[in-house]
Parts: sequence; C-alpha cells; structure tokens
Amino acid sequence: MASKILVSVIVPVYNAEKYLEKCLTSICHQTLRDIEIIMINDGSQDQSLSILQNFADLDKRITVLNLENSGVSKARNVGIDQAKGQFITFVDADDWLDVTMLEELYQACRLTGSNIAKCDLYWQEAEGIRQLHYTSNTYCTFSAIECLNKLFTEIGERHFGFASCKLYEKSFLDMHRLRFDEAMSFAEDTVFFTRAVLKNQSICYVPRQLYYYNVTNESSLTKKAMVNLRNNYDVLYKKLLMELLHEEVYTEVKNSFLNYQFEGLIVILHQSSTKQQMKYEMQSFLKTYPDILKVKLINRNMKQFVFLKLMKMNWFSLSSTLIYLNVKKPKVI
Repeated sequence: MASKILVSVIVPVYNAEKYLEKCLTSICHQTLRDIEIIMINDGSQDQSLSILQNFADLDKRITVLNLENSGVSKARNVGIDQAKGQFITFVDADDWLDVTMLEELYQACRLTGSNIAKCDLYWQEAEGIRQLHYTSNTYCTFSAIECLNKLFTEIGERHFGFASCKLYEKSFLDMHRLRFDEAMSFAEDTVFFTRAVLKNQSICYVPRQLYYYNVTNESSLTKKAMVNLRNNYDVLYKKLLMELLHEEVYTEVKNSFLNYQFEGLIVILHQSSTKQQMKYEMQSFLKTYPDILKVKLINRNMKQFVFLKLMKMNWFSLSSTLIYLNVKKPKVI
C-alpha cells in the first residue's frame, strides 16, 4: 500500500457475482496506482464474498467489509467513513471503468482546485455502447445552477444525477457532513449530488466518457425501484425541493425542475398497465404537482425522450385523458 492514498474507490456489493470480476479488474488496473479499494459486501447470498476475498488476496489495496443487508446508501456511507484517500469515488458492482478514469479525474481536481470533478459515461445496453463526440477536450467549470439545470433535463451519457463517474474530495464531504440518505432506496444519488454541488457551488467537467454504466442487469436496484414508483418519486421531489428552497436557488432552476417532474410523470404513465390506471395516475400526479402544466420542455433530448415514451404508451389515450381532465397539453418549445 502506498503511504499516500490519493483516491478511495467505494464499491457496494450485493449478489453481484456475475459482474464483480470485470468491475474489480478495471479498478485494479487503473493507471493511478496510489488508491485503496473498499469493497462493502452488503449481505450477499451468492458467491460475491468469495470473489472479493480472492481479489483481496491478490491485491493488498483491497479491503473487504461485511455488513448485514442494509442497502446501497448505508454501504456507501460506511465506505466514506472508512476512506483514507484524499478523494473518493463510487462504483457500482455491475459497472466498470476506463483504465485512466481515476487519473484523469484526479488531475482535473488537482489542476483546477475543484472539490468535485465529473466525466461522462458509456451507456452499456444489449445492442452496444453509445459513444459521444466532443468538440474540445478542455476542462470546464459548471456553476451549481448550471449543474442543476443539466441534472434535471439531461438524459443518458451526460446524466449529472449519478453518484458514480465523479470524484469528491474527502475533506469536503466531511466538512459539510455530506452522506447518502439511508431512508431512500430510489434516486438517492440525485439528492446526494444536489447537496454536494450546492455546497461546492461548482464542479470541474472532464469531457470524456470514462465510466461504463451497465443497464442490462435485470436485478439492479434501479429496476427494483420501479415497485412503488409513485411513492418513490414523491419522496425524491420532496427531498430535492427542500434542498433547492433551503439554498434559495429554486426560482433559478424551477423550469428545469418541472421538466424533471414531467419526466417522472411520463415514466409512471409508461408503467401503467391499463388506460384506467393511466388516467388515475395522471389525475393524481397533476393534483399533487399542478405546476408541471406550465412546463416548457428545454432541449432536444428531452423532446425525443417524451415523444418516444408517448408513442410507446399510446399518445391518443394520453390526449383523451388530458381532455377529460380539462387541462392543457404540456407545451413543447
């Protein structure tokens, strides 16, 4: 173990035996060598623990911690508390890293003095990987307002809401007592990042895809969170709104936040199995969040996303429901 740990890599693990070897190999082979790898076995019932122990025997930078199953937020918080690195990053056990990710994000923080740096991710699907094209490879700085506007409106590879594909200075997290909300099991990343960026007021953006996000894992927590979806969204919106109001930035990001809520409505409607359920969900959502009827959809990605969702769930039934409820269709500009 190097005497100075530059980055602590925190990986919660729950029944991830199919993905662990690829994930751990990508971390162990990072070009930035002065790292520690904190693997938190969150009560796995498969062979995950055995795989972790085998890797730990081969690479002394790996520490394996065992917890009773408590959820990803608890596991990440334990990892933060245990971390000895100057910076921290989070990796999901079914994802993997480009070999230079840690070095590039570390250098971005060192050269710019930022407490947070982020890169983009490869969106790994069954049909392949989507690759972005950049006009410049120069670092840039986003203000907190810019970050939140992007978080609430961007989809896919540049999604700001993930805890992963970022580097956080450990002392910054400790100073502001930034930890994951252990009561949440849905979009806890988004609340954590919102709190972090509001405290930091900016991030350094590295225009590179360096993190491979696997969306093909059918047992992932994201898919499990589709159960009780509406309740999960209600909790998420309440937590985010509290943060935005507390930091007095809600007015500046209001339309973006309405975009975010509108996206949630589309996802809920897409999960509805019948037209009757769709009508009920629509009526209930609009009653709780009436301001989304004033939303102005911001960018092309959001328009395409909404269009595809509406096509999949039958636009005509949605249009009829809106007329029945005597409301206007959301305006797209």
